[in-house]
Amino acid sequence: MTDEKVNFDSMAKAQNEALASRTNERSDIAFPYLDLDSAVEVAQKIYARSGISACALDELAAEMGQTTSSGNFRLKTGTARIFGLVVKESQSDVKLSDLGNDIVSPDAAKAMEAKASAFLQVPLYYQIYEKYRGKLLPPTKALEREMLTLGVSSKQTENARRAFQKSAKQAGFFNSGEDRLVKPKASGSSSSPLSYPETIDQAVADRPPQDNSNSRQGGLNGSGGNHHPFIQGLLQTMPEPGTLWTIDGRAAWLQTAANIFTLIYKGEGKIAVEAITKEKSN
Repeated sequence: MTDEKVNFDSMAKAQNEALASRTNERSDIAFPYLDLDSAVEVAQKIYARSGISACALDELAAEMGQTTSSGNFRLKTGTARIFGLVVKESQSDVKLSDLGNDIVSPDAAKAMEAKASAFLQVPLYYQIYEKYRGKLLPPTKALEREMLTLGVSSKQTENARRAFQKSAKQAGFFNSGEDRLVKPKASGSSSSPLSYPETIDQAVADRPPQDNSNSRQGGLNGSGGNHHPFIQGLLQTMPEPGTLWTIDGRAAWLQTAANIFTLIYKGEGKIAVEAITKEKSN
């Protein structure tokens, strides 16, 4: 474990300087080289390690299997900062922002709304969204030229465009097609906001006794018996049977479930959920 102190403010800056140093060019607008899911991963690791409390950078690096001096660690944490998910608590500590807390919520609808908000936190993405709101996005090369006019270095436009397209899809802005940006509709199926304990163990300790005689064991919207409160909260977000639930919505719910399992169970590996629409399967 290294004791090196890391300047958190320099992490995001390092992203734009990484490629620029090779070409003597610098971008004049902030954007990430990694996608939104990479930023969400950092938020999840912070929450798994420290909950809503401050997390030391060396502890976060260990949680991510990195070191504080590695370029990948700086790149990922800088990406999380650009998306507005983490904030500096001190010179060597970070914590989740309010948006970061929302994005790791077991409430699938709340987490998806947070992803949409995080997408628009990126200055480059916000500029493109506002300019092409209600219009079709330009083709690939034209989109890269548009990014160039907005301040992206000429040698970085392809990387910026790739991260932009991946992030737009992950945030739900491509739900109506990948040729336009449409802010995803807020779901009315989410339950009331959950309060967040500082640790998983505290959540279990603070859980009130269950009256199993009246619980609906395994029910979709019931208490779920003795389930962990995060599982209960997730189950409460499921729409009633027979109602419309989009494939993307189902995939987001399942991915949130997978993220919760990572938080509350031990074991190595990662679960990735992909929504395959009719168009993709053909």
